[in-house]
Amino acid sequence: MNYPSLSSVQLLQSNGAMNQQPLALKQGQVIHGTIKQLFPDQMAEIQIGGQRLMAKLEVPLQTGNSHYFQVSGVEPDLQLKVVSGPMAPSASMSQQVTQLLDSMQLPQTNEMKQVATYFLKNDLPLSKEQLQQAEQIMKSLPENVTTKEALNVLQKLIELKLPIQQNTFQAVLQGSMKQGFTDTLGSLQQLLQQDTSIPQAMREQLLNQLQMVSKPLAVETGGVLFAKMLDNLSASASSPADKLTILQLLKDAGIMPKNTNLFNWNMGVTTNTNENNLLQQLTSQIQVGNSKEVASLLPQVKESLQQNLLLSDAQRITLQQAISKAIAQPNAQNIQVIEKAIQMQQQSINSPAKLLNSLQLASPKDMSALLPQLKSAIQGQSLLSATQKEGLLQTLEKFDIANSTPQSIQALAKDLQGQLLKVFSESTQLQPFQSDSQGISAKQQMMLMLNAGQSANEQLFSKLTQLAMNSNSPVLQQMLEQTEQQLAQHLDSKAFETAIKQTLGNLGLSYEAKLLDKSSDIQQLAQQLKPQLLGLLQDDSVSSTTKSVAEQVVARMNGMQYLSGENGPQHQLVMQVPLEFFGKKTEATLQWNGRMKKNGKIDSDYARILFYLQLNSLKETVIDMQVQSRVVTVTLYNETAGLTALAEPLKAALKHGLSQHDYQLSGLFIKNYSKQPVSLKTNTQTTTVDQNKGVDLRI
Repeated sequence: MNYPSLSSVQLLQSNGAMNQQPLALKQGQVIHGTIKQLFPDQMAEIQIGGQRLMAKLEVPLQTGNSHYFQVSGVEPDLQLKVVSGPMAPSASMSQQVTQLLDSMQLPQTNEMKQVATYFLKNDLPLSKEQLQQAEQIMKSLPENVTTKEALNVLQKLIELKLPIQQNTFQAVLQGSMKQGFTDTLGSLQQLLQQDTSIPQAMREQLLNQLQMVSKPLAVETGGVLFAKMLDNLSASASSPADKLTILQLLKDAGIMPKNTNLFNWNMGVTTNTNENNLLQQLTSQIQVGNSKEVASLLPQVKESLQQNLLLSDAQRITLQQAISKAIAQPNAQNIQVIEKAIQMQQQSINSPAKLLNSLQLASPKDMSALLPQLKSAIQGQSLLSATQKEGLLQTLEKFDIANSTPQSIQALAKDLQGQLLKVFSESTQLQPFQSDSQGISAKQQMMLMLNAGQSANEQLFSKLTQLAMNSNSPVLQQMLEQTEQQLAQHLDSKAFETAIKQTLGNLGLSYEAKLLDKSSDIQQLAQQLKPQLLGLLQDDSVSSTTKSVAEQVVARMNGMQYLSGENGPQHQLVMQVPLEFFGKKTEATLQWNGRMKKNGKIDSDYARILFYLQLNSLKETVIDMQVQSRVVTVTLYNETAGLTALAEPLKAALKHGLSQHDYQLSGLFIKNYSKQPVSLKTNTQTTTVDQNKGVDLRI
């Protein structure tokens, strides 16, 4: 089946302009050229492919003759050495290949002839060493790789200036595949479960990470599950046995303190403010310019961030990165970044859950200032409906500030906490993928109110999901099933965005790049799948079968990196994302071509994006989206009958969604594969190392 392919998208550039790119030749390469004109001092104009260039010849030649030349020098002038006699215009490709291999003293094996023929037909620059390396690759092809596929990969290696060797060949081969990633990960998981040669700790870590990859919505699942569990704990109809089972799971997940019981779970222990006090101390020392004290406080503050319940995950990560950078490079600029981040955190402190903590510690004299803050925080809470806000505000209005006592304040705090838990539980279940303006989700608000565990880290919800999945308790299995059914009804664009980000992060596609970033959390990076697989491959005790599949997974991830690149303002990105939604598996392959602005940011006005999707009902589906001056054209390729009528009611929503981001929908077209246009290919010279040429992936 033919799919639309994006071999190269050159935005706002004509083919003619691209043809003017200079050839990039290296010493030792062999090229085919025709003598067009001779000049003094053995200089000649030679046509190579579609371009002409000046070169110095080692021996005199005749105008009009074609030869194979070897680059013997590139500085100060291009110097060419003749490696074949004149080629007759009528000479067949087989004759040309035989003459070339003889002149280079290479064996006339079938594999060598296949490689040489392919290179010559595609005007690829070649060297003796490259031909020998390519021949070895061709002799050891896996059974499931065709000669055509292998030759295409070899061409890509040359275009990308990558060495021709097994690991790069496998990486580009795996990275060029549009499906099969999910199956490979499944095979790896099965082998890990069966391979007793793997150290137990390593096996458990890998299996846990693979489970994370297969459950990209584990955090959201755990959030809804948490809300249902709190509803169950609050319900008088629930049996004490069920409540104890739920409570124990919440404690095992680290979401509730170990000393929690059925009588105190909702009492809300006040937050230890020591961590936030450290932030305030750091700010004060920065403002007075005490660099010595600042340097002393930075490591303490960084260590305390994980326990600071007043921070959202986004705030915590921002501060951790800024502090890590300042510890590594303690200059004024990096210190200012920290100060600004702390100021932003302090400004966003007024969420209902955080102010509830202040209410539990308040005295009567504090209430005149605290009550208006609570009202303002509730009114500005985007996760709550108007009805929910009205009920909360009525509770605050009834409070008598003038006659307040410590007992009446605690009663208000308890009443307000109960109402907030209820409304945020409802919000978590109705809006599982949403956060408020401060980046805090409804499930985190509930966590903060209960002083849940040692931190408000959302990854605790993922652990809760994992423990529930592994539990044999009927009540937990029933709640998990209800949760997944409920989440499935709320899958939207935000859900898919979340799933893709989580999957890419769990796989560790950017592992090497993150290592170079001094602000990255090394311990967190080490938990990703890729570094764990690299460790597995270094362990001599692991069986060769398991290593072979692990190598395939690593090769696929490396291949995506090799095939993604930039050349000047042009940029290309290739991603393969294995996705699983509540038992239904699919794969999404994305290829994006666009350009970068002078400031290094993506130009969102122009792009070409191809999605290859394996869908449960529609099967193989390709979406081709083109953006020109923020005008979007979408073409969907699928063989299912009747899609045009089904898509018509969705056009308005697509148009509205694009307009929200200042894009205009030009048209939505649905076509069969047989009606697809000719694949877009730019006539670039392959002798140029041109990453603009993109990836010859049929997505």
